[in-house]
Amino acid sequence: FGKNITCWSMQAFFESLEVPKDSENCQLAQSFNYICGCQGPGYAGASTQAKKNALVWVPRVTAMLSVMGSLFVLIDVLRERSRRSKPFFQLMAQMSFFDIIGSVAYAFTSLPIPSNFYFPGAHGNKASCTSQGFFIQVGTVACFTNVSLAVYYFLMIKKGWSQTRLKKVILWLLICPVIVGMTFAFAGIPFMGNLVLWCNNSAPWWSDIP
Repeated sequence: FGKNITCWSMQAFFESLEVPKDSENCQLAQSFNYICGCQGPGYAGASTQAKKNALVWVPRVTAMLSVMGSLFVLIDVLRERSRRSKPFFQLMAQMSFFDIIGSVAYAFTSLPIPSNFYFPGAHGNKASCTSQGFFIQVGTVACFTNVSLAVYYFLMIKKGWSQTRLKKVILWLLICPVIVGMTFAFAGIPFMGNLVLWCNNSAPWWSDIP
């Protein structure tokens, strides 16, 4: 809106118009109400500065805890050759690796968000926002690898497959999650945008598209 625009002038602008509550202008005004210290849904419902700061720092703490947990698992798997050759530990190592990538991206929270959104801690630009969203999406490979882990348990417990037989399909269980996750990550690059707490794919859900 520019540096010389004040809260009262914004209020006067919107009061001079007949704005339906479901219009884009009304949603725009509500989304920026946190700048004037107004209560409402603008900054994820945070009505005080302390709550806004909590929304910035709590995800950082939990993300770093996730990084440490996944790092311990990854080190535990990689340091022993016998574990590196087993399908279960290979899946765990891949899941931990991509979880670290996604968690580190989450840990930046609002920092990569373009500064013109005036969010607490936002000092980024379009490029930094897109980068954060991309690596958060790359981190979803960990979720898809968890599906492969479920398939692994199904084949081993329900179907009674031996480790020798499982080793014949482990490559597919490792590659498929990477292909799916990376496809979504690259496909989402044009749609990365501000989601208040961090940047991610901001495209409308299918149900929201007219």
